[in-house]
Amino acid sequence: MNYNAGFFIGILVFFGILISPAPDALSIEAWRTLAVVFLMAIWWATEAIPLPATALLPLALFPLLGVFGEGVLAKDAFQEAALELKKEADLNVKKFEDEELELTQKREVLAKKDFNELADDFDKRVQKTRNFYDLKDSQLRDSLEKWKKNFIELSGRIIQPIMLDYQAFIVLDSSQIDLFFDNRIDIT
Repeated sequence: MNYNAGFFIGILVFFGILISPAPDALSIEAWRTLAVVFLMAIWWATEAIPLPATALLPLALFPLLGVFGEGVLAKDAFQEAALELKKEADLNVKKFEDEELELTQKREVLAKKDFNELADDFDKRVQKTRNFYDLKDSQLRDSLEKWKKNFIELSGRIIQPIMLDYQAFIVLDSSQIDLFFDNRIDIT
């Protein structure tokens, strides 16, 4: 078999499996693993790319496909941090709701000036807390985006020489973590 044909047949089979629905007996992770196994088997059998490079495919593809590995661990860590941030914010919301109810009940017995001072102070603390959680959320999102960008850049450096040897090109989109293959165009 022509090496270039093996290369593209492997990619077609890989994406064919990925876009097909997983059988009920297999989890989505197992189905995606099967796609990588078929890609590797075809590339090994046809020697479409050097065997050591083929052996590295799971390192690049499994995290991108959400099978397991560093990408999943990092995603889980970011999701856990976001969940903790939400729990903390929800506790503050409850605290502020209780305080607002208490303040509303005091409205009848306080002088207008005193009530307005308390209400203004309450509003400032609520806004300060909102700003604080917006900042923490923004920092968490920025950290995730930085990690994704670094991962994609590293993956690209590993995959690019192999793709160039076979006159194929890959686009790694860090915003979606999607892969697009095309041997006719060079998108850099």
